[in-house]
Amino acid sequence: MKMKKQSSKERPLVEQTKHAAGQYGGFSFGGVQPDGVQIVNPLEPGTLFPNGAKAAVLLTFDVEGNYGNGTGSVQQEISNYELICSRLRQNGIPATFNIVAKMVEDHGVKFVEQMLASGSEIAPHGYVHDLNKYYGGDKVYAGHYGVPENQMQINQGLQVFCERFPDEVSGYRLPYGHFNEFSYNAIESGNLKWASHVGIDDFINPSNGYGTQPFQIRMGNKLYNLVEIPLDTQTFDWPIWIACPKANKLFVDAVGAYCESRNIAFVRTPAGGALIWKRRILEAVSNDRVFTLLCHPINLTLENESWGNPVEQFLFPTIDLLGELQRSKKLWVCTCQQMADFYRSINNL
Repeated sequence: MKMKKQSSKERPLVEQTKHAAGQYGGFSFGGVQPDGVQIVNPLEPGTLFPNGAKAAVLLTFDVEGNYGNGTGSVQQEISNYELICSRLRQNGIPATFNIVAKMVEDHGVKFVEQMLASGSEIAPHGYVHDLNKYYGGDKVYAGHYGVPENQMQINQGLQVFCERFPDEVSGYRLPYGHFNEFSYNAIESGNLKWASHVGIDDFINPSNGYGTQPFQIRMGNKLYNLVEIPLDTQTFDWPIWIACPKANKLFVDAVGAYCESRNIAFVRTPAGGALIWKRRILEAVSNDRVFTLLCHPINLTLENESWGNPVEQFLFPTIDLLGELQRSKKLWVCTCQQMADFYRSINNL
């Protein structure tokens, strides 16, 4: 199947960043500080993980097809999961697939079954991706809505998975990493173990102070019984080789700054992106830290005359490297659920 060409029209990722409902939260990408968010008890760097490694990397996918702002082929994305899951199995490593629930309703469960068969974890990525497509208007993010809308986004997303895959879901990642306290109240009330919304923003705004280590999140006076697993919001797949350098200059410049600081070439192709991810992974190993990678598989369907197949050039080298480091016990490659369970065990939660 021919891959769909990239669209020239792109909405800036950082827009209407503050929460419009509630007192706390917002959007932590692009160096924005969400209101009232505090880190509690972050995991110490150099913690010894279950396989004896002192570093951990989580490979996470936001599975959203064309339900979000992706412009590739959802049919090709779904077809690619057989190859991706096979590569994960070959390397003996798991991933966390955060899936828009409406995509499962519309396209069936086979591609999700492939993820589980690979030993990976599944979690909802919202019931819908952009909430304005459900409610109308121009409010896209969960943090722009109140209690009923956040409960719908969380509960209907969970319902889709619980009906089809009972007892498989232990966490939640909201689209765009945008939230308020109503979002976290709904996630916590679903008896879930983890959330993953806070961007580390270590190059856009180091003063955010979230770091790469898992922690518990406090908003206002409430400490949530969830393990927050922060994710990379600079060198994830999209700003490396897809984002428009004008509409989303902030993110593209952040990747450029990272490459310049490491004296590596900023080549905006999937192969160039693989080298950037390799450096990020090896830094996690050398610094004894946790790092959460973020990939959008819809982006792996885009074609361009300057590159070949993104699955083969970008993703497979990353999976192979993670497998090698896991086998040598330099790294623990885990799912969000495994990290949350480990965090809870050492903190007696």
